[in-house]
Amino acid sequence: MLELRKIAAKAGTFALKDIALTVDRGSCHVIIGATGSGKTLLLESILGLKKLARGSILLADREITNQPLEKRGISYVPQDLALFPHLTVEDNIHYGLRMKGIKDPEHARMVEMLIETVGIKALMSRSIHNLSGGERQRVALVRAIAAGNNHLLLDEPFSALHQGLRRELWYLLKELQKSYALTVLMVTHDMEEAFFLGDRVTVMIDGAIRQTGAARDVYEKPADEEVARFFGIGNIFACRMKALTAATLHVACDSLGVELTIPMSAVRLQPPAAGASCTLGIRPENVMVLRADRPSHAQENLLAGILTGILLKGATHTLLFRPAGSATVVEIEVPDYVLKKLQLNVGDGISIFFKGETLFLL
Repeated sequence: MLELRKIAAKAGTFALKDIALTVDRGSCHVIIGATGSGKTLLLESILGLKKLARGSILLADREITNQPLEKRGISYVPQDLALFPHLTVEDNIHYGLRMKGIKDPEHARMVEMLIETVGIKALMSRSIHNLSGGERQRVALVRAIAAGNNHLLLDEPFSALHQGLRRELWYLLKELQKSYALTVLMVTHDMEEAFFLGDRVTVMIDGAIRQTGAARDVYEKPADEEVARFFGIGNIFACRMKALTAATLHVACDSLGVELTIPMSAVRLQPPAAGASCTLGIRPENVMVLRADRPSHAQENLLAGILTGILLKGATHTLLFRPAGSATVVEIEVPDYVLKKLQLNVGDGISIFFKGETLFLL
């Protein structure tokens, strides 16, 4: 387990702000944030490459705050991979073993098995210059794991690769994590990568943690409007709390011209008092769409209006919907086969509805 206790560090005028975080043993914890949010500075602080202004770092209940990098027991794959260009693949992999004096035959067998698993055995005599981007990524992962540390920090290691190869390496990382009982802390700016790999996800904005939780919870229930907008969620609506019962919230959303009902079991935040302003959001893929000429069994959260735009994107498409009598636009994400099945066209009258449990209170 890796534990950060309110650590702070500076790089020029930029600062990390009392980062408190726990990475559970054997898990993959992903920190997601935009470029400049402090992700790399955080990793460098954990490694001891940046001195802390305050706070402490514990690894498996052992404080490592003031220990040098080589004593911390953490392997690191930086964004540029930092492979030695003058060494072969084999020499790169065994460099850390020689530096640490590891000569255990059992460990050597583990490294050989690791090389086989990752599929780089045929590359061992090659120069780093003669490897593709994906091959370099594999070598960097093997070198980090072969060093004998089961805590691994990854700084956007797949960002330079095309989508198909990145997905291949995501699966490989998951396999390696499970096979070698790795505890992984990874940073990325890619949302798909974060939610694919992360058991838990942390959102970092401007040097501060804004939300941490299980990947699905963070995905489905952003903590605040800034986090929601970072995720690209445009369906954020100003509303008024109308009534509150033990089972449901009733919210008046004037911009949509509808009263929305949300089950209390789906509400993560303490709701405001009746009459107070509030903000609701919903992911575009959670908006359900119906044709106007087909009856709906939905009794609540149902809106009628006009389809004002269709943005074709490949496997999924974005529909733009305007409720009757409103200027507000609701984004709807649908798979390609759904669009074809519904045979929708711009200008069609349609209805949409929100499942109450997919609405989130900000």
